[in-house]
Amino acid sequence: MKTRVYWMSGLFVVVALACSLAALARSGNEEESVQHAYRAYVAAWKTKDLAALEKLISPDYMAVNFEGKLSDKANELATAKSDNEWDAMSVDEIHTRDWGDSATVSGFISAQGRRPDGTSFNARVRFLAMLVKQDGRWLLVATQSGSIKKS
Repeated sequence: MKTRVYWMSGLFVVVALACSLAALARSGNEEESVQHAYRAYVAAWKTKDLAALEKLISPDYMAVNFEGKLSDKANELATAKSDNEWDAMSVDEIHTRDWGDSATVSGFISAQGRRPDGTSFNARVRFLAMLVKQDGRWLLVATQSGSIKKS
C-alpha cells in the first residue's frame, strides 16, 4: 500500500511539473509571437506597406498619437502613407505581458528619416501597445507613443 501511495505521489509531481513546463513554454512562445507581430507592424510602417498594416491592425483599433490626438485605423493607415521617408527604424527594446488572448508590449523605437525638404533627422520613441489574438493572429488594438527628447 505504501508503495502505491509513493508511486501515485510521484506521478502527481511529474504531471504537475510537466503541466508547469508546458505553460511556461506556451507563455514564452506567445510572447515571441506578440513581439513578432509588433516588430512586423514597425517594419511595415517603415516601408509604408499598407497591405501589411491593414492585416496587422484590428478594425476597432484606436491610438493616441505623438501629438496626443486620438486616432483610428483609417487615420493610421493614411498617416503611414503620408509619413516621412524612413531610412532606418528598429525596435531597440521590447517588453511583453501575455494574458492568454491579449497582451501588452512596451519599449523603444529608434529611427532615422528624411523630411520632405530632404533634411535628415533622428527619432527615439517610447511606445505602449495592446494586441489581441483574433482568428489565430495577433492584431494591434491600441497604441500610444511619444517622442523622447534629448536632454
